[in-house]
Amino acid sequence: MKQTLKYWMVALLLATTAWSGYAQTKNEMDLSGEWAFQTDVMDFRRGSLDVRYCHRLQESIVLPGITDDYKIGYKSPYRHLDRLTRVYEYMGPAWYQREIEIPADWKGKRIFLYFERTHWLSSVYVGKDEVSKIDYISVPHNHELTQWLHPGKKELITFCIDNRYQYDTHKWDHAHSEFTQINWNGVLGEIKLVAVDPVYMDDVQVYPDVKNKSIKVKMAIRNCTKNAVKSNLTFRIKGEKYELQKEVPFNTNDSIAYIEEEIALGKDIRLWNEFEPNIYTLECKLTTPIAKQSYIHEKSTTFGMREVGESEDHILINGQPIHLRGTVENAVFPKTGYAPVDDASWERVLRILKEYGMNHMRFHSWCPPAAAFRMADKLGVYLEVEMPMWGKDAQPDEKRWNFFRRELRAILKEYGNHPSFILYCNGNEITGDFNFIEELTATARQLDNRRLFSGSTARTRVKSDQFYITHQTTKGHMAIYEGRPYTNWDKNKELGVGLPIISHESGQRCVYPNFEEIKNFTGPVQARNFEVFRELLDKNHMLDQANDFFRASGALTAIEYKDVIEAQLRTYLKAGFQLLSLNDFTGQGYAPVGILDPFWNSKGLITPEKWREFCAPTVALLRFDKRALYNDEVFEAKAEVYNYGPSVLKNAKINWSITNSEGKTLKSGKMKSRTIGKDGVFPLDSFSYALNSITEPQKLTVHLSVAHVQNSWDIWVYPRHDNPMQSTDKVLYTNVFDEKAKQYLADGKKVVLCPKPSKVKGRKSVFHNHFWNPIMFKWAPMTIGCLIHDDQPVFEHFITSYHTDWQWWDILENAKVIEMKDAPAELRPFIQVIDRYDNNEKLGIGFEAKVNKGSLLVLAVDTQKNIKERPATQQLLESIDIYVKSDKFNPQIAVEESYIESFLNK
Repeated sequence: MKQTLKYWMVALLLATTAWSGYAQTKNEMDLSGEWAFQTDVMDFRRGSLDVRYCHRLQESIVLPGITDDYKIGYKSPYRHLDRLTRVYEYMGPAWYQREIEIPADWKGKRIFLYFERTHWLSSVYVGKDEVSKIDYISVPHNHELTQWLHPGKKELITFCIDNRYQYDTHKWDHAHSEFTQINWNGVLGEIKLVAVDPVYMDDVQVYPDVKNKSIKVKMAIRNCTKNAVKSNLTFRIKGEKYELQKEVPFNTNDSIAYIEEEIALGKDIRLWNEFEPNIYTLECKLTTPIAKQSYIHEKSTTFGMREVGESEDHILINGQPIHLRGTVENAVFPKTGYAPVDDASWERVLRILKEYGMNHMRFHSWCPPAAAFRMADKLGVYLEVEMPMWGKDAQPDEKRWNFFRRELRAILKEYGNHPSFILYCNGNEITGDFNFIEELTATARQLDNRRLFSGSTARTRVKSDQFYITHQTTKGHMAIYEGRPYTNWDKNKELGVGLPIISHESGQRCVYPNFEEIKNFTGPVQARNFEVFRELLDKNHMLDQANDFFRASGALTAIEYKDVIEAQLRTYLKAGFQLLSLNDFTGQGYAPVGILDPFWNSKGLITPEKWREFCAPTVALLRFDKRALYNDEVFEAKAEVYNYGPSVLKNAKINWSITNSEGKTLKSGKMKSRTIGKDGVFPLDSFSYALNSITEPQKLTVHLSVAHVQNSWDIWVYPRHDNPMQSTDKVLYTNVFDEKAKQYLADGKKVVLCPKPSKVKGRKSVFHNHFWNPIMFKWAPMTIGCLIHDDQPVFEHFITSYHTDWQWWDILENAKVIEMKDAPAELRPFIQVIDRYDNNEKLGIGFEAKVNKGSLLVLAVDTQKNIKERPATQQLLESIDIYVKSDKFNPQIAVEESYIESFLNK
């Protein structure tokens, strides 16, 4: 529970008395609760450990928690465009203090102060002496305080958390960036003192042997008695309807001993994978009789019976190929400002992931807390983990390199037993000395064979790579960022390079921000950038269209993701893909590329059920060459099925049908039932449909069902229009705004102006939304789809929704975007291009206006280039022709001739 920071003197009284409010088991003391507190921006306290140190801290804070929750730090007046705005910024040392009575019965024990998650350097002081400091980012801090604590006495324990950068590391890595989770100061999760007997287990690692149905337990046992000891180890393994026990004697003269023990598990042991995530608990009890007493230490860990391997193209789980359908987790947690450490939060996120048919999560340049691993183990989600390493971090710097060397070992030790942890990569898009990256990767392989290792994402490969996440192979560019107006394509020819390849950061198509989300940012960060974007939209007289822009761009993004993911699935040589990302990314320019918002809530763009039609363990696929066809053509398609489900599809029924917009079946058919294998992409039969019975423009839907799954694709069918746009004495079609056009308008007639795109000042028009975000990447298109005013009569004979779909491909790819900021505020184009959200100007491809006494319709589309091969463009022109030659064409908003001339090249 959050509490307001207290500044009154009662804090001094609390700090000078022994704390009695902790919960305590025999060997653990919970230290959560109130602590005395002090900030130290100038870092004076650490350098002044003389008599001035003896004063007690005057403020208070409740742990676990972070300083932001107590409004500590600089209150930011800014509105950052490229990220969320941290309301209270604090970076520097912060001090926490409490006087604690150490239990008398802890005499002779080893005593540790444990912080589950902190950020970045923690230093512990007993009295005035600094006795321990740890600078891990990815794992808990466990400080041994044995020689400085005196059981039966009160001890003043002070610790400092310093969230400044301890090494010259990349400022964007997601472990401590202001761009994603904030660079918080505090302690999260468990905070406790732990006492253990002087003979104890320091480490327990479990190595499954699937073939022999056994495990090898590797242990490090510390003997702090300075004597030879004879101990007994008891192993108890528990699972659902399973229990096994084994006892082993253990003797050592050393201060630290390493042992390995094989334990046969029997025929009833069950494997772990995404479909059957069977978890077992290993309980270890070390009993050491010494003189008249007995030292006892108990330690437990969970594990799953799974082995990870690789073939030339795929990752293997228990010898079976898997295909990773994943998203990138960028530490985006705006509600808290930090990655949660509780099971419930991670269970929610990972259940949503699986609801959307996905089985994999990459942790981009950070390692999650234990709760993420626990819930991934439970739910059957495959994890790829990275260190806080990015970009230049491989450039020579021995202090930084040593930090990464330690961090790597700590991650493998802390989380190595989790079966969900199948992949490790050092970091993101690394540059620098790849001899160092090879050193890390080779070392990791020597330390731990329970997972696969890779040097870096999307950059130079190293010798020890066992998989590779990239957009480029030696055979060509294999990333898939956008869809195409046909489905008969894949990226197989760019693959087959000798190790599993995972597609790097796929998708990334922008959705216009949803300003309704602003009110949801109630934590330590606020979406003040959204406020700026909204004000720009209001300034440009389009605030009333904000939700329409969000819906239209979002619909296009959902369409693109379907095509991107299906292309990934058709690429049978690929080991998987990672979207960037399923939810919005709040930093590096703010990238609203998700179908979920930053809180993992649906944006209402597509349901999980509909998403799973094209992203799931088993997916029906269809290859065809066109989405827009003439009615004298034949639609031809070849069926496939992607099946990485738990079993083969025995005697699978395969059906197809084609329906019209009213749901009426126009044609259907059955393919021969067959048994379909698993762990691959399997070709089925072809089918065709002659479109000559379609006499009017129609959107048709092609359906394919294979066994228990179904999928569908829209196609558009049009009659041919060989001679569209014929001028009359009342209607002039022209591609130049010349004297003839002006005279028609002066005489009160109608003009349709279709200038060649090369003659229009403005922006490049493309079908796709902008990539990633326009603040970070300033490349075309600097637009986010189109809002189609489909209720206007100009579209009466052109089938469209309020957003662009694949029938718009050839129209938009042969158009130019007119910049319309100087048009009257009330003038809205009927094909309205959505500008980037940090600019928000009015843009259009088609609009109509009153000029002089006449009526003008402008369409900045090439109406000549390959026009006979562009059925959708022909139909749009036909619809315009019918419209302008009718009484319905009567624009009311007037513009001057000079405005038309302003966007045309002379």
